[in-house]
Amino acid sequence: MSVQHLSLFSVSSIFNSLKMEMKIIVVVQDKFCGIINICVEGLHDIMTEDSETGTYKDCMLMTAFEEPTWAEDEEPPTEQDKRKKLLALRDPVHTVPLKQFVYEKLKAQQELLGEPGFQALMETVDAEIVAQLQEFLQGF
Repeated sequence: MSVQHLSLFSVSSIFNSLKMEMKIIVVVQDKFCGIINICVEGLHDIMTEDSETGTYKDCMLMTAFEEPTWAEDEEPPTEQDKRKKLLALRDPVHTVPLKQFVYEKLKAQQELLGEPGFQALMETVDAEIVAQLQEFLQGF
């Protein structure tokens, strides 16, 4: 393949990639309100409030340092249980805090659209949902 063909191929590939990114952006913007509603619903499902600090904690997070506990009438963890835990420790559901993930994605969308465009999107979301989202994202 000649350099000219390679560069045409590269330009075409880049153009197709940009078209795909633009389609994704349009889908996200079209579904933004629903996406935010689902995020807030997920945050309600997995966040528990720490009574001492008044902050929210992601109950899906796991650490390798957690010692397994079991009641007196339960069997200690089996090798299969230990393998499941090791697998779960590689799963983003258990290693990435949801509120951090949501914050980072919202920040990226804000940077992509600029402040006016992002505010226009946020106006499509119910005010109560926005208030709940802000409560969860306090501290970011």
